Amino acid sequence: MLPPAMNLRALLRTAVLLGCTSATAQVQSTLSDPSVLAAGTTASRSVQQPSTLSTPLRVGLEAGAGVLGGAAVGAFNAWVMQSVLGTQNNSSSTQRLVSLFGAPLGVAVGAPLAVSLTGYTLGERGSFLVSWLSAMAGLAIGGSAYLVSTGISNSQAAQGTYVLALALPVAGAVIGYELSAQAARAAPQGTIVVPTVAVLPQGASAGVAGRF
Repeated sequence: MLPPAMNLRALLRTAVLLGCTSATAQVQSTLSDPSVLAAGTTASRSVQQPSTLSTPLRVGLEAGAGVLGGAAVGAFNAWVMQSVLGTQNNSSSTQRLVSLFGAPLGVAVGAPLAVSLTGYTLGERGSFLVSWLSAMAGLAIGGSAYLVSTGISNSQAAQGTYVLALALPVAGAVIGYELSAQAARAAPQGTIVVPTVAVLPQGASAGVAGRF
């Protein structure tokens, strides 16, 4: 008959072994449960649901919001620039720069803000940073065309290129946001890693288990 101390150690080892075996089985069961695995992905953690609107309607809503947001911020920025630098005594080149960095620059800031907020409300996961950079690229193209045209000629056609400095930032904001949202939809889901512990008669082992 074994001493009481050895019986106690044997009982404790058996209890630990049974408990760890049960925990390991529970971890394996968790990793095989689709509902639990889905809870660990990026898409399921997101509160927003994917947009069910058609692409033309979604893009139209984002573009409309970009126009409104760009117009609001652009008008305010133009008023500030005219109040600070806009005087009749400025040279024509200075006046062109004031007009360029007034409304168009405000549009390049307000449009991506409005587009990103609208896209987020519709359940998209586009990037504001990409939208803003695309809007600034549109401003650079439209603004360059306006400065070059008005530098060469003062005709109405040259002055009309000012529309490009206003429209291209909005177009860039929408295109950039949609491209980043498409990339987010195509991105792989998140990984799941769960620690595991096993106690065997030969000793104990620890590690991780997961699905990638």
